[in-house]
Amino acid sequence: MKTHKRFFRRSAVLATAAALGVMTATALPASAGTPGRVELPSPNPGDIGGTPHPLDAGRQVALRVYLADRPGLADAARAVSDPADARYGHFLTPAQVNHEFGPTTAQVSAVSAWVRAQGMTVTATNQHYLAVSATVVQADAAFATQISEFDTVISGPKGSTTIREAGVVGGFSVPAAVAGNIVSVTGIDQLALGNTSTSAAAPRANAAKATDFPCSQYWGQHTQPIPPAFGHTTAPTQLCGYTPDQVRHAYGLTSSPYTGKGTTVAVLLSGHTPTLEADSNRFFAAHGEPVFAPGQYTENIGPDADSTCETKGGAPTEEEAIDVQSAHLAAPDAHIVYLGIDCADFDVDLLPSWLDGVTRIVDEHLADVASGSFGLPELGFSPASMAPWDPILQQGALEGIGFDFSSGDGGGGGVDDDPLFPASDPWSTAVGGTSLAIGADGSVVADYPWGDRLTSINAAGTGYDAPPPGVFQDGSGGGISRKFPEPAYQKHIVPDSLATHGRTAAAGRVIPDVSAGAGNGWLIGATGLSDPDAGYEELPEGGGTSASAPLIAGLEADAMQAAGHPLGFANPVFYGLAGGNALRDILPVDPADPPIALGAQDFTDIDPGRLTTFGEDDALTATPGYDDVTGLGAPTPAFVGALGRRF
Repeated sequence: MKTHKRFFRRSAVLATAAALGVMTATALPASAGTPGRVELPSPNPGDIGGTPHPLDAGRQVALRVYLADRPGLADAARAVSDPADARYGHFLTPAQVNHEFGPTTAQVSAVSAWVRAQGMTVTATNQHYLAVSATVVQADAAFATQISEFDTVISGPKGSTTIREAGVVGGFSVPAAVAGNIVSVTGIDQLALGNTSTSAAAPRANAAKATDFPCSQYWGQHTQPIPPAFGHTTAPTQLCGYTPDQVRHAYGLTSSPYTGKGTTVAVLLSGHTPTLEADSNRFFAAHGEPVFAPGQYTENIGPDADSTCETKGGAPTEEEAIDVQSAHLAAPDAHIVYLGIDCADFDVDLLPSWLDGVTRIVDEHLADVASGSFGLPELGFSPASMAPWDPILQQGALEGIGFDFSSGDGGGGGVDDDPLFPASDPWSTAVGGTSLAIGADGSVVADYPWGDRLTSINAAGTGYDAPPPGVFQDGSGGGISRKFPEPAYQKHIVPDSLATHGRTAAAGRVIPDVSAGAGNGWLIGATGLSDPDAGYEELPEGGGTSASAPLIAGLEADAMQAAGHPLGFANPVFYGLAGGNALRDILPVDPADPPIALGAQDFTDIDPGRLTTFGEDDALTATPGYDDVTGLGAPTPAFVGALGRRF
């Protein structure tokens, strides 16, 4: 999940009241000092700070007033996802969900009338929200608040950033007469105020190409002398990148009768690379694997994806190739639909663009399972921007659609184990990463918790610039949510001491749920991997959780073929597999003699001047059983069959 490395981590803790699955206006108390009004989820990001400056009264703001579904949506979604419930697997169509649980005409009319009475304009409507245009002074009066701008300084591994953010001073409320019809109002924290400055760390020199270094085609193929480390004077060389056949063999897919036939996997990402299908077919053909049949790969591109992503200077080829090719190698007969999401500025809340992509999937039932390789630390998001997610994900669960989101590549981040959202949402499957060691015969010889620490060999080649293991670079994202309580499916599986921060807080949602190969990545093929102007290339790619999440989605597609029907929201079933042979428990490494490799995977290059030590970062801990590095563990060759039989 390479995009995570480019964001600054937000560090302030924001406490919010949140019931499992829903954050609603009715769950919040009446605004102090404003009788007859009810507080809505705050539009303030968790890290907002500095002196507030009111925005110009006449400035236009674009808002979304998200409408509350009728009671029962969360309970119905939970029932169809729970193997112990008689309604398990009784999925509905989008039209049926909207008919039974969607906002009524009376609700829409009541909210629309109130909006217009405040002088604001309704510019569009759909089954989820009203799009509203207002001036700052109109919005201030309507929500009994003061919209302001704040300058917030955020520190991160690449330096410090001063972000000018929009938020509010005081409460944020609506009259009690309409509060029950509104989930949240978004748009204030997405105002682009500009003037964001960054003090960045110096860029690292380009690494050597894999072809200049004797990388290994399989774990331990080549060894090289190294300065002494952990009692060793030689080390295996870093991997060149696993082939599709190696990955398929490791997860038992080369001998499996299940190929995802009859299922659809959605891949959500920001951007659109027109050459992706042709690149993927060229890549798989070169490795003797099935290419996409005509019509097997389709695209659903957001209205502004091509224009907005191009202006952001993004070259999304790498991410798109990782996700699509990982899903296809796991489920070669599944239909894959690529959803290109509109891009957003990094200094503006990204959640609306992501949520729009998720909403397209559920409203149009575009897939049986979806994978999204995106997310940011949950504590940096406003409650207002997070609140609309649960109803959409619950609708997906009720339709039999599961959502797999990457848990991230930054470990615990060193900031209160701040997990990434939307992976931390209890209605998501959070997918972490392992460092998969595949042997010469294609079998798994080891599977380590993914956490790479790097140290550079000194100029003389006699030692290291810093003692091994060195500095944490990348690793499986994980942590304990401060925004979501522990869901029922994690109880009795996640250790209580972990979920409660050592019994110092109420039990929270812990991620990841499951994991798959991420640290020791595989080959990908795409146009412009090392240079936007380059042609088609095939290079080793670290992959990260951008590879593990779509791989899990592909395995779910295989299991759907085995079961003969969709799986839907799979977390309750995944946790039912705990302790069995379907999931490999990923055990901690020996810190006195950890696995090591000469060379460091660095995007599409391998740097032979550094030593990689495998393990986890200081904020997360791998243990026997469930842990916050790899969750329940990684799929074994028995996973697809076991998952299919559970349904």
